[in-house]
Amino acid sequence: MQPIDGNTDLYLIPGDPVANVRVPRMFNAVFERYGINAVLAPTRVAARDLAVFFKASFLARNLKGMVIAPPHKPLVVGLLDGCGLFGRVAGSVNVVRRTAEGELEGDLFDGEGFAGALDYFNIPFRGKRVLLLGAGVTGAAIGVALADGGTVDGAEHIAFYDPMAGKAAGLAAQLDAFFDATVVAVGSNDPAGYDVVINATQLGLAPGDALACDVGRMASHAALFDVLLRGQPTPLVQAARARGLCAQPGFEMLIQQMPYYLDYFGYAAAAAGVRKDATFLRELIYPEAMAGEIRAPLRYHSDSVA
Repeated sequence: MQPIDGNTDLYLIPGDPVANVRVPRMFNAVFERYGINAVLAPTRVAARDLAVFFKASFLARNLKGMVIAPPHKPLVVGLLDGCGLFGRVAGSVNVVRRTAEGELEGDLFDGEGFAGALDYFNIPFRGKRVLLLGAGVTGAAIGVALADGGTVDGAEHIAFYDPMAGKAAGLAAQLDAFFDATVVAVGSNDPAGYDVVINATQLGLAPGDALACDVGRMASHAALFDVLLRGQPTPLVQAARARGLCAQPGFEMLIQQMPYYLDYFGYAAAAAGVRKDATFLRELIYPEAMAGEIRAPLRYHSDSVA
């Protein structure tokens, strides 16, 4: 790691907890690789203290921005001077920067990261039917990205399922009114009839968790994406792969967001470099059990059969 001095630009990632966040390792690896005098550090901040911490932190003139970790993504929106479209629609942000005028503006790149991950694995979603399990912050970000391209560049039909009454319906109504894609709430996690199934819930983090859906009901051409990072490959991913389906964990969603973060913070050359080759970042965050997939990713094939 390069030396930190009085000219070092500082970035923070507030969250609670932050013990397992991977983004600092990724940013600092990029800074070192491309000779950028900057550092990103995690800070554990309780939700009740976030507003004070957020405003006070930016009194430091060398604090250039933040990456926002759970559960703070929705809480930051009301503290900003400006917010990008995806952040406004989803009601959360995961990145904040200080502008040249001294204002604080934020945006949300979870969705772009997710769409980039699907493209990386050749998983077709444009014009397709998608089941999104979980209508929380992550589900909202993914839903916005899937719906943004309309029925041609985005998904044609997006169905949200969430066991909490009204949660899926509220999010679906919001996105359906804003975008051309058909966005609905469904009362079942049954994956039958969908081309892509996305787990944006916490199911799979704890031992003994039920599967987010019955992968035995998925069509033979369908693909699955599990946004979880810990415990991968999760039982859900393993079960889908055992059927011969393309099933991917959430690591690539982080990888594909990195160029967006770097461009947002003004590091265009580093962003271009990561877009060209992000192998060094995959080596940082992929677990040992999936190390073989770094250079030989298990991409989607249209002739997949169950």
